[in-house]
Amino acid sequence: MPASISETEVSVVKAFLKGKKLKHLRCRQRAATVIIESGPKDDALGHLRLRKLSATNWAADEFHHSGRWSPLPIQAPLAEALSAVAADFSWLLAA
Repeated sequence: MPASISETEVSVVKAFLKGKKLKHLRCRQRAATVIIESGPKDDALGHLRLRKLSATNWAADEFHHSGRWSPLPIQAPLAEALSAVAADFSWLLAA
């Protein structure tokens, strides 16, 4: 079972979004995941889910219109996983 997510790790995601000037996106923690979403809080649209696999390793999933998450070929430390999404799957972060 993965370790719980710390406030520091959530802060890393928030800082990433702010640094990339992605003001239309926000993140929230849910169990061992951090979900990046947009839209109204009561009807949010998921963009990306980061799953904590171990103390240092994270996986990324994209949200489909069907309402399901699909894995991306990314498993890395949190900052590297975020950078890989921005570089290789930038449309997931678009408005």
